[in-house]
Amino acid sequence: KLYEDWSALLHFVDILCCCAVLVPIVWQVNSLEKVVEAEAESSDTIDEANGDKNESNAITDVESENPTTAEAGRTLQKLKTFQRFYILVVAYIYFTRIVVYLFATMLGYYQTWLRYFVTELGTLVFYSVVGFLFQPMDDNPYFEAKGTESEAVEIEFSSTLL
Repeated sequence: KLYEDWSALLHFVDILCCCAVLVPIVWQVNSLEKVVEAEAESSDTIDEANGDKNESNAITDVESENPTTAEAGRTLQKLKTFQRFYILVVAYIYFTRIVVYLFATMLGYYQTWLRYFVTELGTLVFYSVVGFLFQPMDDNPYFEAKGTESEAVEIEFSSTLL
């Protein structure tokens, strides 16, 4: 009886921890969606005021000359990135909490090690996919230098000396 009570309590704590991981991701996705919608509405208003008849969506153009359009494009990219990350986290939680549990109910006593193997394999796949999708890039727009060109050259020169 005591074991069952503790087991139920720890399962409840595990569910609370999963929610604690998911809630900030959902908040970030929702706030980015609101920003993208507001930028889309403002760009539509600007296009109507200018009489622009182009059907192209300027928000998806990250390399635009217009800084507000480029910022909107970066915000849209952030939104898509967070949505992918949210889907990955939800899939990982479902897999490690539900699918593995259902798989473990089909195993016999001598195959119980497979439950832990499948959980660890799922964890390895999750971290590998997240690491691949969010790997550092040479031209990462999130780490652009805000200084002048000479400062960028100086930084590049000093980093090669190390």
